[in-house]
Amino acid sequence: MGVVVNSKGFPHIDRLALANSKEVSLLLTQAVASHGGRISFDQFMDIAMFAPGRGYYDSANRIFGDNGDFTTAPEISPFFGQCLARQILQVMATTGQTNILEFGAGSGILAQTILTELEKHDRLPQAYHIYDISPSLRKRQFTLLKDKVPNLIDRFVWLDDIPEHFDGIIIANEVLDAMPVHRVVFRKNRLHKETYVTLKNGKLIFEDGPLSSIELQKEMEKIMQARPDIKDGYRSEINLGLKHWVARISQSLGQGLLLLIDYGFTRREYYQPIHYQGNLMCYLQHRAHDDPLLYPGIQDVTCHVDFSLVAEAFQEQSLDVAGYTNQCFFLAGCGLEALYEEMDTSDQEEIIDRTLGLQQLIMPSAMGETFKVIALTKGFNEDLIGFSSSNKKDSL
Repeated sequence: MGVVVNSKGFPHIDRLALANSKEVSLLLTQAVASHGGRISFDQFMDIAMFAPGRGYYDSANRIFGDNGDFTTAPEISPFFGQCLARQILQVMATTGQTNILEFGAGSGILAQTILTELEKHDRLPQAYHIYDISPSLRKRQFTLLKDKVPNLIDRFVWLDDIPEHFDGIIIANEVLDAMPVHRVVFRKNRLHKETYVTLKNGKLIFEDGPLSSIELQKEMEKIMQARPDIKDGYRSEINLGLKHWVARISQSLGQGLLLLIDYGFTRREYYQPIHYQGNLMCYLQHRAHDDPLLYPGIQDVTCHVDFSLVAEAFQEQSLDVAGYTNQCFFLAGCGLEALYEEMDTSDQEEIIDRTLGLQQLIMPSAMGETFKVIALTKGFNEDLIGFSSSNKKDSL
């Protein structure tokens, strides 16, 4: 199988992957043609990331781990899932709810780690539900879980839709950043603009044009009221689909806890001058760059999260913001230090690996500060242990 060396610095893109990217590019070209010559960026993301059988999350792409494009916290260290399990144990003990629902379960390793830790405490949930829109990832999850925890495989239930009613704990790790977003241009005393994907000489390019909806205009005006210092020409992203997702989850959740973990900022930080070109990033072979049109379908396209927007959307649905902090403080509150001290000290190589993984989870220069955790609750008023070290919910 051949590889292609290219000027962007990605030396090992195999020809099957490139063929898949060309097919996704054809889908995008057809979408542009059928929508009058251009599509909004959220439409582009929806096709590039989620097109059945071809999109980034529903193809044969190697996504996670050292051989993929990025590595998530559950793959870096079991401490991440073990700490989440400790938070889940607290909620289980208080509410008696014994169901877990994970959105976008990735490789399945977080589910494996959480259930393994809960089993140690003799507090297995009645069921561990997984909702993932990617059939290929669902298959990978089942394969991993059947191999790693065959005695627990009957606890897992894969869902085809968000349940109408759910009581328990909901987890979404690195889900919000993958949601399609609109790309916009703020204008002072002029009409705002939106960035579209169009074609020029058969090549996908960006083009600014009028806003695609009144809803987008209202959201931009609300942002400008909160941040009147935004300069003319400031570019950013807005996730209009978030409110629909939040409404569906809020209507489903009867009693329990929702934990969202992702990288992002409060609105005050999100629209700082340093982010004048937006918060969109692409990842391919662990290399970060800013060109989503480069290899559509075989690279991750992601956007930092506006956690103030997330908090407001859930509050509008009558959920309470119970906590907001960075990943380092959350893991500390959930007993990370005790878990580290409980390690088997007889295996020096394992200690080194665990320590290096721990550093990636908590160091400010790695994931410790960049990643945030927000907790939303319904019918649950107890202080959460994950926010006992630091709770900055008032900053949202």
